Amino acid sequence: VGVAASAGILLGLPVLRLHGDYLAIVTLGFGEVIRVLANNLDKPINFTNGPKGITPISRPPIFFAPLLRALGIDPNPNVIYPLYLYFLVLAIVGVTILVNRRLEDSHIGRAWEAIREDQTAAQAMGVPLVRMKLMAFACGASFAGAVGVLFSAKQIFINPESFTFMESIGVLAMIILGGMGSIPGAILGATVVTVLNLQVLKGLSLWINELRNAGLTILGFNLANLPTQLEPAKYERMVFGLILVLMMIFRPQGFLPARRRHRELAGGGDG
Repeated sequence: VGVAASAGILLGLPVLRLHGDYLAIVTLGFGEVIRVLANNLDKPINFTNGPKGITPISRPPIFFAPLLRALGIDPNPNVIYPLYLYFLVLAIVGVTILVNRRLEDSHIGRAWEAIREDQTAAQAMGVPLVRMKLMAFACGASFAGAVGVLFSAKQIFINPESFTFMESIGVLAMIILGGMGSIPGAILGATVVTVLNLQVLKGLSLWINELRNAGLTILGFNLANLPTQLEPAKYERMVFGLILVLMMIFRPQGFLPARRRHRELAGGGDG
């Protein structure tokens, strides 16, 4: 977590003068640059093992295994670990939500809101822009680092291709769908995008393939003649891009926006 926070600060230093859309574009670009860099840091000195990644990664120990044995329960890792990781993720999510709530109501959170609204006015009121911006980068990176550790432990393997540009776009789609600045919105957006990506698109592709293989004829058209390119899972980027465009046009505040953000957009629309 400390390393991730330090990396966030290093990333924040070159982009201190940027804000809004420009900041989002630059941070997305930095993410892709770091991925490509990590993919090639296996020579002349091997730092990341390149595309081969890092493996094996040890999983967190089941600290309550002795208690389970004392209760006469066999702590079979194949059974216990999925549940253990599930509740561990829930615990981290709970801590993250609690910390964010506390930050939101603190002077740090109010300073961040002031900078977001008008950083010139915030600076005039005595808000230290550089320190607050770097703190925001450090906090965001530390949360990502904590979850990244858990992700790598679950996979037992990690390489730069685990974090492609589409992963960043997916996270962006989650935030825009749910609503920026809203914790319930972030949860809703993450749920919708994950279900859409892992269930709906792939399920549609499997269903179309089954129809194609069955060779059914509907209204005189043989489904076996459906083009092989007709697989919704292949058009993930187009679907996410379309979702982002439609949301920005028809509901820029997201489905569950923060109360402050909702009032701002409603007031802007009335004006």
